[in-house]
Amino acid sequence: MKERNQYLRIILCAALVFFAASVSASAAMTVFMKDGRSVSVPVNKDDILSISFDDRPGAYPGASAAADVPVTVFWHMADDADVYLNGVPLRRYEPSFKTRGDEAPRPAFSAAARLKNGDVFTVGGRRGGSYGFMLIAVDQSGRVVFKTDQQKWRVYMPGDRYDWYEPAVAGASPKTPVTVQPNPWYPQKDLNSKYNNIAQSIWGAPSERFSYLTAVVALE
Repeated sequence: MKERNQYLRIILCAALVFFAASVSASAAMTVFMKDGRSVSVPVNKDDILSISFDDRPGAYPGASAAADVPVTVFWHMADDADVYLNGVPLRRYEPSFKTRGDEAPRPAFSAAARLKNGDVFTVGGRRGGSYGFMLIAVDQSGRVVFKTDQQKWRVYMPGDRYDWYEPAVAGASPKTPVTVQPNPWYPQKDLNSKYNNIAQSIWGAPSERFSYLTAVVALE
């Protein structure tokens, strides 16, 4: 074994000497990156070549934004809504939206969160004299990265399940398109006006007292 290791070291040294001798000042070496790109690296026979990889998301130009984004989530419901992100409540709900007092006159709620593509919002809501749920997620620069609209959001029917807020339940439930409230309650108008009226106030059928809403996040 000792002789074998010695033999391998001699071969490796010989290979390195051959490589150094064959490289001129104007030569270049092609390096294949982990993201599939190839990069031409100038080398010189008098240089010691060192290559390292940075595995952090976004370390390479054009790398996909796999990391989550810090955001502030604003939401409002006429009357009440329990809002969950990936099955986690954005605030404490006591009691639930079904029996809680009317929150429609209050300003929009807000919570800090982190969003990434594929995250799931689930919302249970109760309407009163008016109806409609609005949500706007804003990044640290003030840019809207996700919102309630007619395209991404759906009404789902989980039945009487206690775990209605779980993404798996929403994913497996029957779904229908949302209804857009053309004249949202004034706290939603105030919220929306701060972001160029970019969001829509959504609900199920206007006649329904309770509704469940869901969306899969696709960052804008």
